[in-house]
Amino acid sequence: MEYKNILIGTDGGDLMAPVYDNAAYFARLTDATVHIAYVLDVAGFTAYPVDSSWENMYDVLLAEGKNIVASAKKDLASRGTNDDRIITTVLDGHPAEELDTYAGSHDIDLIIIGSHGRKGLDRLLIGSVADKVVRGAKVPVLIIRSR
Repeated sequence: MEYKNILIGTDGGDLMAPVYDNAAYFARLTDATVHIAYVLDVAGFTAYPVDSSWENMYDVLLAEGKNIVASAKKDLASRGTNDDRIITTVLDGHPAEELDTYAGSHDIDLIIIGSHGRKGLDRLLIGSVADKVVRGAKVPVLIIRSR
């Protein structure tokens, strides 16, 4: 399989290094463009009243998302990925749905995401974005379990 467009879903966490390692490896092998996406999941804030403080909070979250993808871009470039072949974006919505939608609209051939490997009650209560991406994706998904 030749991957021309690879999508990384990042949460900006400390456990993303193995995801970036694998994405950089595949990008070098196939000269692929790497898309890095961070998703603002603001659904948890629906109980809060929408007023001017919400706009300020959203702006802060958006700025943080932009910082996260900029940092991820630097990490990939330091691993040998051509800086001109890295595209960053911040999306807004449910992470799994947004990643799947982005993949479909940008000719993504492979999605690479991390997983914390939660089990049992933690997974039930917190959910698994990775699991939801796999179930909805129309392209192969590589899940990298955190170390």
